[in-house]
Formats: sequence, structure tokens, C-alpha cells
Amino acid sequence: MKLRDSFHIFIGFAIMYLIGSLTDFSEYTLDGKIIGVPIASVFIGAMIGFFWEWAQAVIIKSYFDVMDIVRTAIGTFAGGLFSLWLPDIKWLMISTCVISTLLVLNDMKYFLKKR
Repeated sequence: MKLRDSFHIFIGFAIMYLIGSLTDFSEYTLDGKIIGVPIASVFIGAMIGFFWEWAQAVIIKSYFDVMDIVRTAIGTFAGGLFSLWLPDIKWLMISTCVISTLLVLNDMKYFLKKR
């Protein structure tokens, strides 16, 4: 796996950890923790990954990579579970979101320049 591929996992993790911590996943019922959080995490990750890949395919006519969608969903799944085990770690939320934002902005700059 290339470094760029791991960014999908990292960004998915950051997004879902932030969502999970802000919406208090750790305080959900047992059913919500066992069934709802994993399903919601994978669904959100798949939707974000699909949108990003679709946007790249439309804007710069790049290859639509289904594996990038899967990687993003894996990252959001991990972020959702991590927010259950260790919720509300402020420095983790801030640092992962800042790094993810910088990665996305760098990617957008690259793709818009390529366009």
C-alpha cells in the first residue's frame, strides 16, 4: 500500500473520530454501540469516499478507484470504534482534523492545478 492510500484511512479515521466524540458515541445504548456505530461509520465513510472519487473523476477525469472508497470506509470504521473506546481526546481530535484538512487542501490544489 502506498503512502497516499493510507491517507484515505487516516482522513476517514479523523472524520469519524470527530463525529463520534462530538455526538457522544460512547454514551449510546449497547445496541447502538454494537450495531449502529459500525454501520453508520462504514456508511458515512463510503459516502465520503464515493463523493471524493466521483468529484476527481468528473473534475480532472481521473480513474475512479473503488479501493479508495473501501479504504475511507475502513478508516471511518476505525474512527467510530476508537471514539467508543477513548472518546473526547481533544488533542487527538484537533491534530487529526488539522492534518486531514491540510492533506485534503493539498490534494485539491494538486487536482485543480492539473485541471
